[in-house]
Amino acid sequence: MKTIFEPNYRKLIGWLTAERKFKKITQPQLADKLSLPNHTYISKIERFERKLDVYEFVTICQALELDPHEGIEILLKPASNFHLKKPEQYL
Repeated sequence: MKTIFEPNYRKLIGWLTAERKFKKITQPQLADKLSLPNHTYISKIERFERKLDVYEFVTICQALELDPHEGIEILLKPASNFHLKKPEQYL
């Protein structure tokens, strides 16, 4: 099975997306912070069309001022026992 179909991976991307939106950062703004030519890169990650590697995950967390350890916790918890927190609970 491909990683992008794993429930915890999808929760991880959902967490990143929710945090980006909660902080009112658009995909183009995030792409600009990451020195990407356009927002398509971010869009493909959020739509599960492109897999995020560890280095990219950490750089996105840094750009969004998130603690990457929180995202790793999402991957470590059993999928059936994990519920996403509201974005404001992460601040």
